[in-house]
Amino acid sequence: MRKLPLLSFLIAMLFILAAGCATMQTVEHKYIMKGQILDVSDRVAYLCIGSADGAKVGQEFPVYRYERLPMAGPKQTTPSFKRESVGSVKITEVVDVHYANASILSGNIKVHDVAELGR
Repeated sequence: MRKLPLLSFLIAMLFILAAGCATMQTVEHKYIMKGQILDVSDRVAYLCIGSADGAKVGQEFPVYRYERLPMAGPKQTTPSFKRESVGSVKITEVVDVHYANASILSGNIKVHDVAELGR
């Protein structure tokens, strides 16, 4: 008789985990990858900015590179970063809700740089 509640609990946990995995890609895009440069080829950047973010052909974005700084002493428990402006891009094609192509207007844009959305 005790096996039934345990089985119900396990089924409920599997359902919760499956639902969580289904939304993980959306969460990753919204909070981790937004604006990231995913590919660069022939002065064209492939961005993690799409129609869901309000991307439109013709928009221009500044691009930044984040560099991790060395820890400043034993009391510092979180990493520090330096933000450096490295150029700008202009959207030439909105691919879908998550991605767009952009021409590189200036700078030496590289994969993992970040096109910053307006504040």
